[in-house]
Amino acid sequence: MLLSLCLFTTNFNLLKIDLFNDKHSFSIDISQIENANAMEISDINNSKIINNNHTKDNEEKNLISNSYKEELGSEQKNSSSNKDIQDQKEGGRGVEEENDDNTLNLTNKTLQNTALSTTTATTTTTKKSANSIGGFNFAAAGDWACTSKAKDTVKNIIDHDAELVLALGDLSYDSSAKCWLNIIKPIAEKTKIAIGNHEAESSKKLKDYMKAFNLEKQYYSFNYKNVHFLALSTETSYDKGSKQYKFAEKDLQQNADNSEIDWIIVFYHRNAYSSGGGLPDETDFRKAYHPLFDKYNVDLALQGHHHAYERMYPITFNDDSKNKPIVNDKVKGSNVFQNPDGTIFLTVGTGGAESMTVAKSKPFSAAKDDGIFGIINIDIEKEDSDKNILTGTFINNKKKNKILDEFKIIKS
Repeated sequence: MLLSLCLFTTNFNLLKIDLFNDKHSFSIDISQIENANAMEISDINNSKIINNNHTKDNEEKNLISNSYKEELGSEQKNSSSNKDIQDQKEGGRGVEEENDDNTLNLTNKTLQNTALSTTTATTTTTKKSANSIGGFNFAAAGDWACTSKAKDTVKNIIDHDAELVLALGDLSYDSSAKCWLNIIKPIAEKTKIAIGNHEAESSKKLKDYMKAFNLEKQYYSFNYKNVHFLALSTETSYDKGSKQYKFAEKDLQQNADNSEIDWIIVFYHRNAYSSGGGLPDETDFRKAYHPLFDKYNVDLALQGHHHAYERMYPITFNDDSKNKPIVNDKVKGSNVFQNPDGTIFLTVGTGGAESMTVAKSKPFSAAKDDGIFGIINIDIEKEDSDKNILTGTFINNKKKNKILDEFKIIKS
C-alpha cells in the first residue's frame, strides 16, 4: 500500500513523504503543521485534506497527531465505506512475543500500529465509525494455480464487488509466487491468505508469500467491521502444545466475549471434513481445533485442499466417534439455520487448479459440486439491533455467474 502525506505551506510548497508496505515510520515537525494552510493525507484510493487556518484552535490541529495517526494505521478502501481491517496478534505487524506462553507485547514499530493501546494485549485497534457494522460482503476460494480459470476467479470476485478476499492456500503451483501474485493484482490490496502445502514446499516460495502479505507467522487474525477472522496454518505445528494452538485458543476466547463481534470465521488450507473422493482429511487438525470451534462458537470454517465445493451442515465435534460429527436433526434438509448449534465447514477448493471429484455425500454433508470453478460469496447484514444475517452463495465463474448453492445463518 502506498501512503503519502503532503503539507502545503504558506507559499504552497509541497512536503511529501511516501510510505510503502507499512514498513516505514515518520515524524512531523509541529512547526510545519502550524505554518501550513492545509494538510493532505492520502492513499491510492482515498484523499483527505485538513484545513489548518491560524484562526482555528489547537483542538483542530490535534487531529493530526491523534485521529490521523489512527486512521493511517488502518487499511481503507475509501472514506465512505470506512472498511477497517484490524490486524492482530502474531500474524499482524508490530508484534513481539515475550515468552513461550504466547503472551504478546504490542509495540509501535510501524505506522500500521501507531494507534495501538498497550493495555489491549492482543489487538491492533483502529478508529471505528458508527457506520462500520454490517452491510458488506467478502469472497473466498482456494487451490488457484496460474491458469485462465484463476483469472476467471478474480473476475468473479470483482464482478461481485467483494470488499475482502480470503485465499485458502495452494496459490501458484509454480516454482515461485510471482505468477499468482500477478494474476491477483486487481484484488491484491484486499486479499488475505492461508498457507497451503504448495506454499510450504519451498522455503523461498513461502518467504515470498509471507513478505508479499506482510506476515510474520503463518497464523494470524484480524477484524473487519463486526466479523473476526482467524487464519490458521495446517503446514506448521498445530497440536495442543504448540504456539499456534495457544494463540488460537486465546484469540477465540477474547473475541467470543467481544460485544462488537457478531461473527467468528476461521480459514485454513487442508480439509478437516469431507465426503471423500479427493485428498484425505486432516484428522489431527480436526481433533485439535473443532472442539475449540464448538467452545467459542465459530460460525464458519473455510478450507481448501480438496479441489471441489462441499458444504457441511452445522456440526459439533463427536468425542465418541471423531469421524462422525454431530448434526442436529432439526437442520437436516434445510439451508436456513436459526441460531445453529455448531460450525458450518465449507470446502472451496475451486479457485482454478485441476478439479477433483466428491464421493457420495456423508450424513453431515449438505451440498456438493465438483468439476466447477467458482467462489463462495458471503454477505453480512444486520437487519436490526437484534438480528444478524450471514448469507453464503457458491457462484460459478462461468454461465453468467450462476448460483449453485446458497445457505443462510440467522442469529438473534
